[in-house]
Amino acid sequence: MFYDSNEELIFASFVAQPPFGGSTFLTNTFFNTPFLGQSGTVTPNPFNGFQSPTPGTPVDFALFRPIVLFANYPQTLRPPYANQYHLTFQRELSRDMLLQFGYVGSQGHRLLASVDQNFGNAQTCLDLNRIPGMSCGPFGEDAAYSIPAGTIPAGVTLHLPYGSVPSVTGPNANPITLVGLRPYSSPLCQPTTGAGCPPDGVPVFSSLFGMMPTANSAYNSFQTQLSKRMGHGLDLLASYTFSKSMDNASSFENSVNPIDPSRSRSLSLFDARHHLVVSEYWRLPELRPANWTRFLSDGWALAGIVTVQSGFPIRLTSSSDQELMGSLDFESPGQPNQVAAFRRLDPRTSGGYYFNPSAFTDASLGQIGNAPRALCCGPGIANVDMAVHKIIPIGERDTVEFRTEFFNLINHTQFLNPDGNITNGATFVLVQRAREPRVVQLALRFIF
Repeated sequence: MFYDSNEELIFASFVAQPPFGGSTFLTNTFFNTPFLGQSGTVTPNPFNGFQSPTPGTPVDFALFRPIVLFANYPQTLRPPYANQYHLTFQRELSRDMLLQFGYVGSQGHRLLASVDQNFGNAQTCLDLNRIPGMSCGPFGEDAAYSIPAGTIPAGVTLHLPYGSVPSVTGPNANPITLVGLRPYSSPLCQPTTGAGCPPDGVPVFSSLFGMMPTANSAYNSFQTQLSKRMGHGLDLLASYTFSKSMDNASSFENSVNPIDPSRSRSLSLFDARHHLVVSEYWRLPELRPANWTRFLSDGWALAGIVTVQSGFPIRLTSSSDQELMGSLDFESPGQPNQVAAFRRLDPRTSGGYYFNPSAFTDASLGQIGNAPRALCCGPGIANVDMAVHKIIPIGERDTVEFRTEFFNLINHTQFLNPDGNITNGATFVLVQRAREPRVVQLALRFIF
């Protein structure tokens, strides 16, 4: 059992937030008046309320509106840990050859993931669209909505995201004021009376991301290795792993489904189902001539690494905010809908497409799609690296080593994963990058 500590990067992400910092989102402003939009809209300045409060005293967070980037920890943050276990067999095949195989597993618990604790209320947005004259859609979670008295049709219910009244069924006797559609958009606002609602229509809080220990992982594998120690100038190592890794989040930057984190469970983004590596070092036999030609004929060695691996899972996502949650952290929880079977295509002959983009569509408004968080699998790896070494002795103790190294010796094109964001439109499922082509490296080393 291994316990871990939390990454420093997580703590650093909390620096610029109230009451010690601020954040804002500005569009179409003037340089000389950055909080005045060209349309005349005024955005509150969140940087004029810096405080150094005494611990335990209340903070007026309204001074820091709009609070766009805010994160927190649970009250009790327990350290993540992993259980690791294996059962391994070894068998000596000969004096210098060993065969090893076994089962290796690991279970991770209390792993950190990003959870939006203030995501938009999709039902409220859908209800607003049923009211004549009202319109609500993606990225409208931080807008203000004013519903005049008698506007809600009879029998239509408007679910309110905050306030002492949970819902209003039409026709409404009084006007309704909403400043943001999140549970904590305007914590003091009473929509049915307008009391406590920000008069300028700018909510207090946007996304409130919690770094929560809600993720778990499971890794199971069969591993085998064949090793041959140096004999007759040859050293050989071959290893093969057949494995599967599952988790809710592959790093704390992955945002899980805030309603049900278990729905985010899928293949780990670093999962590699098959992984084969063969490496060798062969010191060529020496002829040992008695004259100066020994400097040319002796001291040669060949080294090589062959890697064959199945592809990594493809991260599927949607940033179109069809789910009406308006999450603004590292990534959104949106997913597309999968409507057809996944079939791989050859990017060389399909115009760069790795699979059929019509197999996925955007989810219905107000819903997270049914596609998995990660889809198996992207382009694999088939790579050969080789090196030629020449050792030239100088005297009894000093040597000069000349190395010629070839990376991706056969210059085989190896694609990286395609674009998995359906919102990107034309580039969705397109392969746009590849690993390095053949690279030759020369080195000269003096050993003394």
